[in-house]
Amino acid sequence: MGVRVSRWTLPYFAAALTCFATAQVVLALGWAYPVAGLSAPATLATVHLLTIGWLSLLILGALQQFVPVITGRSLASDTAAAWALGLVVSGLAGMVVGFLSLFGGPLAGVGTGVSGTVPPPVGAQQAVAPAGSGGPLAVALPLGGTLVLTGFAVATVNLAIGLWRARPLVLPARFVAVGLIFLLLTGGLGVLLAWILAHPQGVVRHLGAPLVARLLGRGLPLHMVAGIGGWFTLTAMGVAYKLLSMFTLAPEDRGPAGRWVLRLSATGLLLAWLGGLAHLLLAGTAGGTAAGTGAAGEGLAGLAQVLSGLATAGWVAAGVGVVIYLCDMRRLYRQRRRKVLELNARCAPWAFGALAVAMGMLAAGALTGRLAAVTPALAYLLLFGWLSGLGLTQLYKIVPFLTWLEKFGPRLGRGPAVRVQDLVNERRAQPWFRLYFAAVAVATVAILAGWDDLWRAMTALTLASTLAIALELWRARRAEPRPHGAPVPPPWLGERGRTGASTAGTIPRPDPRTAAGEGFPGQPVGKRAGASRPAGGRWTAWPNPWSPRMTSGKR
Repeated sequence: MGVRVSRWTLPYFAAALTCFATAQVVLALGWAYPVAGLSAPATLATVHLLTIGWLSLLILGALQQFVPVITGRSLASDTAAAWALGLVVSGLAGMVVGFLSLFGGPLAGVGTGVSGTVPPPVGAQQAVAPAGSGGPLAVALPLGGTLVLTGFAVATVNLAIGLWRARPLVLPARFVAVGLIFLLLTGGLGVLLAWILAHPQGVVRHLGAPLVARLLGRGLPLHMVAGIGGWFTLTAMGVAYKLLSMFTLAPEDRGPAGRWVLRLSATGLLLAWLGGLAHLLLAGTAGGTAAGTGAAGEGLAGLAQVLSGLATAGWVAAGVGVVIYLCDMRRLYRQRRRKVLELNARCAPWAFGALAVAMGMLAAGALTGRLAAVTPALAYLLLFGWLSGLGLTQLYKIVPFLTWLEKFGPRLGRGPAVRVQDLVNERRAQPWFRLYFAAVAVATVAILAGWDDLWRAMTALTLASTLAIALELWRARRAEPRPHGAPVPPPWLGERGRTGASTAGTIPRPDPRTAAGEGFPGQPVGKRAGASRPAGGRWTAWPNPWSPRMTSGKR
């Protein structure tokens, strides 16, 4: 069945690119890390502009179109997608204000008449959260986080209904389903941490100072694992499986390799996260019990060790899953039937390379005991090289494709056709992708070496590349290229269509292989008039443009 274009996908993309550019401006100007510390209010605000404003909105926007495509069913509600966008954007704005209102932030003294650089009162609050509790505006942090979590929940339910109706799920949909679970885990833990930072005394009264202190010390790694590893990476892996197999004309069925990637990576990350959470909760209990009763204390300490071992096993399994995934993506490129790749498919391997390097850094840091030292460079490479790099490359294909569907798809069969590739200029855009990935590589080395000025210069280059790519997307939205060839008659008319018989009153059913130029970038549409239907495919009144049937058949 056909799937229409979601009207909220492009607004999601526009908001995401705005947040991405804003975060890079802040970093390039030196208002956050590395001039400020990793826990500085400005750094925390910038990180959440990247993770919530850029990557989460980018993925959620893509899923508004992606989930209906892989399931063959429309989303439960278009209105829910709009509400989710509004809740996340407004909540993110509140979080940014709240972060900047924490102690040491530029808004910490607003409403109090006291400078934000004055230390908080000495006491339980300072002992538990020395970086927390700023001015009155700090309450915007947990309130905004709650709005963001509500938006995530609305989007998750809307997407989950479509996934539930399409059971049994194909492999990419399974990745998305697991990623949505991690999204809620990330958001829930993030709201708890936000309350601790903004109002530590109130949280201490309910949870106790020892648990709050452990949450501040060990909760952030769990927050990062669920977000970067579970929500971002697993979802990106599933989306890449679908998009790249479709745009390169490679087999979508990845066989046992694809299934083992999901099993190992998802199960491993879940084990690592649950093991870390249980170890966090039991650490203080085991210590307190050991001081009182030796047997019970030893039992809890032993349980904590077992959970730590399970977490380690989970990390190993997830790492093996990512390695298999990278090998499978290499196999996908080798199996492709499309010999001449478009720019998005040519640049995507650079993002996979960033993921491979990040996995090597993670393994080396864990084995040498220097994981904390490489964490900033590792996080940067994952966020900018792997996730943002993959996102930008695929946006360069998705936005023109959706534009083609909206503006030129309805004209098929009624006149000369326009191809998707006519909306973009790859020769003009390619240097910006090269500059972006090169700058990310140099910036990663600069973080490891401690060259702050070089890192800021490279961030300025990634910003310039991002703005140039965004400009290319804007041009694709406004493009009015000259059509190719002659009108394409509906193929079921046979000789009548080729002899110029009238098709008035007929619903146009174009040949999807030639309409969008997918798989046939150099072939004018007019030369394929009257082509037979794709092998293994069928004609539909409004074909699903993301379906394999769109690109089936031989050249």
